[in-house]
Amino acid sequence: MINDYLKKFLIFSVDDFDKFHRQAYPQANNRTYNSFRQSLKRLEKIYEKPLNQLNLEFLNDPNEFFNKLSSSHYSHNTNITTFSQVMKLLKIIDYPLQEYNKYQNLLNLKVKQNNEIRQEDLKEKLDYLPDINSLKKILRDKIDTISEETSFIEMKYLILLSIMILSIPLKLIQYSKMTINFIESESNYINNFLLEDANGVYYIKSKDISIKITDNHLIKLIKLWINEFNPTKHFLIQNENSKVGMNSKDLRFNLSSASNMYFDIDITNQEIRHMYMKHIMKLDPDLKEKIALSQILGYINTDTLECHNCK
Repeated sequence: MINDYLKKFLIFSVDDFDKFHRQAYPQANNRTYNSFRQSLKRLEKIYEKPLNQLNLEFLNDPNEFFNKLSSSHYSHNTNITTFSQVMKLLKIIDYPLQEYNKYQNLLNLKVKQNNEIRQEDLKEKLDYLPDINSLKKILRDKIDTISEETSFIEMKYLILLSIMILSIPLKLIQYSKMTINFIESESNYINNFLLEDANGVYYIKSKDISIKITDNHLIKLIKLWINEFNPTKHFLIQNENSKVGMNSKDLRFNLSSASNMYFDIDITNQEIRHMYMKHIMKLDPDLKEKIALSQILGYINTDTLECHNCK
């Protein structure tokens, strides 16, 4: 049942709620505005009606609403986002706190259940994923056998796998449209790049993240890739004539092809990161406790932590 104070919102379209949202959060960025608007447009697709013809049906019962989302073709994470954005809508229309808390409690429950499922899936996955050291050995052996006969595709796949396995693996999006720089970029538009400093040292940069390349085989491969196979200013490319670096979709497709070529299995970027973390935890089982303790003690910069190892 719709309360009297909600009746004025029954005729609100997506544009009306979008404008209302922007007025309520004037300091928010465009990504926040777009996420809210896209979630409302998603509701129209799920209910197969314009928003101003729905009579705020999705506010009748939080469980019914979530079940409606779950029956759609959208992923669980997308449904969580839509549900969260509707909760934001409840805030800006001053929905009664007691009723709002029903949505919040349900969201907390669904997120907890999803995390438990993901943890179980991860445990199963880690049982069959290969040890990262075995993959490192395969890549180093391949790098040692590079010759004039090595094709561009072989090199493309080799550099893609090696940058994620012979160095600390980042998220896939952090390799997206990566450029090659020889000086530190001051541009706000260049987020991801390979940097070669004045001393010839390579770094992978992604916003505030900076990873020094220390593996000798990877350093050798990067030099070969840049000097002999890749004539562009982009680091991870589809072909020699690429005008832009690979995006996330390109990277995902090529990573699948590369792992099948060199490892005879299909490995994703997320699985590589899982393997790396499993390897690190084996080296130091107390790592989680150490990180938590350092945060409690107020250490943010890892360089400061290293000082405690000095004698």
